[in-house]
Amino acid sequence: MESNIASCDVLVVGGGPAGCAAALTLLKYSPLSVAVVECSDYDQTRIGETVSPGIQPLLGYLDAWERFTADEHLPAYSTCAAWGSSEVVSHDFLFSGYGNGWHLDRRRFDLALADQVRERGGTLWTRTRLAALSRDPDDRWRCCLAPQDGPQRELSARFIIEASGKKLTLARRLGARQQVHDYLLGIVGFYEFDDDEVRPHYTLVETCPSGWWYSSLLPQQRMVVALMSDIDVVRRARAQCMEGWNVMLAATEHTRQRLARARPSAPLRVRPAHSHILHPAAGPGWIAAGDAAASFDPLAAMGIGHALTSGIHAARVAFDELAFDGSLMPHYTHNLAHNFYQYLNMRRQYYLIEQRWPESPFWSRRRQALKTLPLN
Repeated sequence: MESNIASCDVLVVGGGPAGCAAALTLLKYSPLSVAVVECSDYDQTRIGETVSPGIQPLLGYLDAWERFTADEHLPAYSTCAAWGSSEVVSHDFLFSGYGNGWHLDRRRFDLALADQVRERGGTLWTRTRLAALSRDPDDRWRCCLAPQDGPQRELSARFIIEASGKKLTLARRLGARQQVHDYLLGIVGFYEFDDDEVRPHYTLVETCPSGWWYSSLLPQQRMVVALMSDIDVVRRARAQCMEGWNVMLAATEHTRQRLARARPSAPLRVRPAHSHILHPAAGPGWIAAGDAAASFDPLAAMGIGHALTSGIHAARVAFDELAFDGSLMPHYTHNLAHNFYQYLNMRRQYYLIEQRWPESPFWSRRRQALKTLPLN
């Protein structure tokens, strides 16, 4: 191999929670060398979310729990939902026996995981994308990495973990395709309060004729608010613009009241929120994890938990492929598909609870599609 080409055992494409969980697993539990390629520099605001107390054992497995608690994410004591009626029903984390959840500052959370990859001997290239790749005759990947502000570099890797999210930096090039189950879109706004404003530490979900609203606290007297609806509904209502957004927000009850003394602090952002599973999710010399492998309706609150769990398991598959008999990969893909179709059936039951707007395109669409979903 040419001396000017860098090499590693495992290249992780994507430095979010899934990619960093995979890297940290390999660095802690295997002798393999790991490099992570991340297109951002972790400076941009990332959409926050609420996680349950169940995140603790996952971060404990990665030896990342101590850093997590030191970052002082806001506690989340409950999730509340006005779903199926205008009445708000609360689910308190404290009565689950596992303590409180957290409102994540996603930028801080992701950056902390990335920092720990570096601290434990992994290589992390930020502001860098995977520009091209090919397979050598000896079954190594030859990768061309393109930094935003420097010359391209060559890297040789024995195995690749695809963790680049829904954009699928690697998997599309290898012929994998998303099986998409809806066209859900999130229109996300950020609000801020005065310092002396009292803000309840709970996440709120509220349905409306066009979909549903989500709101959750962020650090520094801020709140993230998202309207979840279908692409065509959003376009028709011009909800991606502040004027249309405000019209739809004014039609809510609890979300509107929650924001009565808040003011917008950033432009609206549009984020895909569809449910999908990747086919195939793995192949010779590679495996997908996190949103690259499967993504879920935000209503399920599975994003971070799935990212960490699948990243951990993808790392185990990578180690097994390189050091043992390669028997784990079929189990990974089988379990991914099994869990995804279980999720679809759970989502079906939850969406069928809301019966107040039978003529609404958003809700009628889900009644028809979800009723005919095959039970896998």
